[in-house]
Amino acid sequence: MASDSNLKNNQFRVVLPVIFTFGASLVFFQGNAHADDANVTANTAVTTTQTSDNQQSSNYQNANVALMTAQAVQTHAAEQTANTDPNKGAVDISAENAQNVANAPAVDTQPNVSTNQISNTQADPENGTASTTVSGTGNINTNGLSARNVQFLESIHQGAVDGWKQFGVLPSLTGAQAIIESGWGQSALTTQGHNLFGIKGSYNGQSVTMPTYEYYNGRYVQINDAFRAYPSNYESIVDHGRFLKENSRYSNLIGQKDYQTVTRLIRQDGYATDPQYTNTLNRVIRQYNLTAWDQEAFNDNINTGHIDNVSVQGDNLKVEGWHATNNYDQSMHHFIILLDGNTKQELYRQEVPGTYRQDVQNVYPNAKISGWGGFSLTVPNSANFAGKAIQVVSRYTKNTNGEPNGGDDLWFNSVNLNTNAGYLDNFNIDAATNTLNISGWHATDQSADKDHHFIILYDATKNRELGRYEVNSAIRNDVAKVYNVYNAGKSGFNLQVNISPALIGDNIQVISRYSNAANGEGNYVDYWFAPKMFNANQSYLDKVEISDNQVHVSGWQAAGASVKQQNHFVILYDATTHRELARKQVSNVSRPDVQRAYPNIANAGKSGFDVTFDFNRAAYAGHQLQVISRYSDVNSGEGNRTDAWFAPTTVPSNNQGFLDSFVVKNGEVTVTGWQAADQSYNQKNHFVILYDATTHREIARQQVTNLDRPDVQKAYPSIYNSAKSGFKAAFKLDSSLIGHEIQVVSRYSDANNGEGNRTDFWFNAIKLQRLY
Repeated sequence: MASDSNLKNNQFRVVLPVIFTFGASLVFFQGNAHADDANVTANTAVTTTQTSDNQQSSNYQNANVALMTAQAVQTHAAEQTANTDPNKGAVDISAENAQNVANAPAVDTQPNVSTNQISNTQADPENGTASTTVSGTGNINTNGLSARNVQFLESIHQGAVDGWKQFGVLPSLTGAQAIIESGWGQSALTTQGHNLFGIKGSYNGQSVTMPTYEYYNGRYVQINDAFRAYPSNYESIVDHGRFLKENSRYSNLIGQKDYQTVTRLIRQDGYATDPQYTNTLNRVIRQYNLTAWDQEAFNDNINTGHIDNVSVQGDNLKVEGWHATNNYDQSMHHFIILLDGNTKQELYRQEVPGTYRQDVQNVYPNAKISGWGGFSLTVPNSANFAGKAIQVVSRYTKNTNGEPNGGDDLWFNSVNLNTNAGYLDNFNIDAATNTLNISGWHATDQSADKDHHFIILYDATKNRELGRYEVNSAIRNDVAKVYNVYNAGKSGFNLQVNISPALIGDNIQVISRYSNAANGEGNYVDYWFAPKMFNANQSYLDKVEISDNQVHVSGWQAAGASVKQQNHFVILYDATTHRELARKQVSNVSRPDVQRAYPNIANAGKSGFDVTFDFNRAAYAGHQLQVISRYSDVNSGEGNRTDAWFAPTTVPSNNQGFLDSFVVKNGEVTVTGWQAADQSYNQKNHFVILYDATTHREIARQQVTNLDRPDVQKAYPSIYNSAKSGFKAAFKLDSSLIGHEIQVVSRYSDANNGEGNRTDFWFNAIKLQRLY
């Protein structure tokens, strides 16, 4: 079956009633030195949690509650030796439970998560002979349709049937035109004015101005025009029938019962210029079996109705609807009977007075009872109804006890009073109080006979309960406004749990439970909220200061895992050679700025570090130096650990040089000068190279012994080898070099041949004029 989406892009050019829309210091500051109250920028390059077997896992956990399929999973009460009474302050997770969870293996299963199960408050009749209701789609084909498109069909169903009864316009035609011309109710005109058919003008004085295309002289011209604006799709549908009825050009299709005749006539009458308009209408009517609406409208044997509402409102069960029938006389009584939809056991019956329904009277003016067939019943709610499928039977009878005697019964489909909905308003760590704060609500019809409300903490990674705590349900008027559920007005809960290592690193889940037993077992109903992992890891490196002999670093790392991994290390790492240089265990420094920015990370308020390492700058000149902040569960800094790798900093290096002399005599050149370079600490082979800058080739190289240069040391005291940076070398020259640009290069290398890792200083080129 083709999806309804295939029709959205079909566009038809209509003469009048259709709209178209086409729609340089040694101190390196890496950003701000302090975390702002509301905006702390993390400059972490790599953030991992690493276990002792070198496996890494992501530290990011989505905190949004995502509700999935509920599963009935029983938890078991564990003995508690710590505080479990929320009235005495923050509760504890017992040491025994925490240890049991720590020792348990992880289980590779999807966690149980509940969905918001909402009671269906609409029910069509089971045995009615007609079904023209305010909602529902009737017997048409809705297979493959999206929920949005089914809702659209529900919104036009009543109007399409009423269009036949009032104006003689075939419902299948009306439905197909509404689908095509409004793009399933998504056109701009429909969304802004409920105008499904592009009828121009105003409706009860209301209009909306929209751009539209009209076809003139062989081309489309865009104009702005006023179109009718309706309060709902229903009025637009009915007005469409009136429009066709009042325009004489369409008189030949009024009252026609064959959809193929009607779709041909409306095209011939000039409603649309598209030559395929009739075929498209027929295809839509057949695809969705819209002729079912035709049969519904033709049927004069009336016994139908609709349940507008079956819901719990406060302490009462509310039932509202209507029942129209031809099998009625004024001597009859109207009873509403409530059955258990599964067992068919009668739960309640009551005679009801008629509530006048003008909308029903308009649709069924010839029924013996229609307008006065409305009913409204209020019944005290009890456990007798909670969680059951309630079936409503409307009965007209001559018997005063409500037993059948003449008249008609109308059995409506069952409505489940099993709403089970919930939401977590807060499920976060409070660094200021060192607690896990939990608040939210759980509204369910099945709480009617369950007086004990428990909040259960559950480790979804290990499938182990951490603790359960009975709470006093709190007033939630906001929930009561949205959900007509038995306990909605008093469905809230609040709980504070002291931070425990058991809460860190696993998926922690909140379960709200109503139970009839004091220990939370017995008969109960649960709502499982989506799990959350408290492993946030945020960090910032405030400062790196590198001197000749030391490195001073400061910053912070706030990590949830620090609750378990309480050994804090700062590590110096050479990212150039990929090896660790040093590590120091540090005492955390108070950082109130971080706590303000990250109030939901356990150690945010005491997450800072400030440490100095001994360091030979010359030995690492030019290397990439990286700082790592680490929390570990062992004193060595290994084991299970959570790292924050900060962006590397280049260790400063200095390379200076000067050519003192370039003397040519007797076919050779003697050069003297100096090169002071920090890299010479590791590159101890000093070479002087003669280079032909004209032909771009090396002439000769000579390894030299460094000479004392106290003058250089005075000028550059911070460069590693400045005191012994001088050189002197002599090279034979060939006559072919006369006229060439000759360049001297001083090089330090870690290889005996002068290659390998090296640091060069290229002096200015000198033109060779002569050899003698």
